[in-house]
Amino acid sequence: MEIMGRGFRQIMQESPGYFHIFMKYTGYKLFHKKSPIYGSADIINVCNLHCTHCYWWLNRKENEELTVEQWKEIIDKKFKKNHIFIVTLVGGEPTMRMDVKKLFVKEFPKRACVVSNGTFPLQKIPGLYFYWISIDGTQQVHDNIRGQGTHEKSKKNIMDYIKNNGEKAWKDIWISMTINSQNYKTVRDVIEEWQPHVNKIGFQFHTPFAKGDPLWLPFGPERTKVVDDIIAMRNKYPDYVINPIKQLELMKKNWGGKGTTPVDCPTWAILSVDHMGREKKPCCIGSAEKGSMQPICEDCGLGCYSVLVANGMKG
Repeated sequence: MEIMGRGFRQIMQESPGYFHIFMKYTGYKLFHKKSPIYGSADIINVCNLHCTHCYWWLNRKENEELTVEQWKEIIDKKFKKNHIFIVTLVGGEPTMRMDVKKLFVKEFPKRACVVSNGTFPLQKIPGLYFYWISIDGTQQVHDNIRGQGTHEKSKKNIMDYIKNNGEKAWKDIWISMTINSQNYKTVRDVIEEWQPHVNKIGFQFHTPFAKGDPLWLPFGPERTKVVDDIIAMRNKYPDYVINPIKQLELMKKNWGGKGTTPVDCPTWAILSVDHMGREKKPCCIGSAEKGSMQPICEDCGLGCYSVLVANGMKG
């Protein structure tokens, strides 16, 4: 038996971490004390793709990056000091910084996951929690968003990883789909395509940084139908589709804020740093620099925060 990819032995080994989560949750509920639980780190400021829906390019200004030694300081002073339980490595494309990726896995064994576009070969790293591979539709739709040939590359690298790393390697691969106006009709197809091959699939919605963003799927009948379809597929594949029903129901409407200001969104629960180790505001897709573009919170579709709201945590 596994819970979110974690067996009994792993859960027992992580019991100190669960104690800190319990204390943080109790402190929040009883005293409204806000202490981060999860972490997000932009370990690289370079990406090999320029996806049409990606927030990262909106605020990218620098090529400078931290050394492994500097990242170790960030880990100690920010993540470990705050008893962060799980850290998600993002970018840019984090698989292009193998040295930093290995450092985080060493410091957070089975508690570091990597968000990747999957276009580079995926390397087996003992102690890595899992790879979040971004798949944004069937082949043609995915390629329209991420570039021609990207779907084929990603699928080949996923299948090669599973083939080359033992019978349980499929458990290391989770699919992430960001739903937007171009790909929302392919949700069921993506679920069915990947279910025989990978461990989990999770969904979120594109979050705009400007009103009138053509990629945003507005609240209304079409978006509601997409959510209902995911719920139906979750009932069909309960161990595969990871989004809780309460979270999915939130996605039908505004749950996070007003304008660019978080209200109900518990942005405090995820400690997010950029490629220089600076804390990002207001959330993991925001920026550490003043004057940078900000996500529109009232149109937010992020999964990492909405799942916390669904479990009773708010701003």
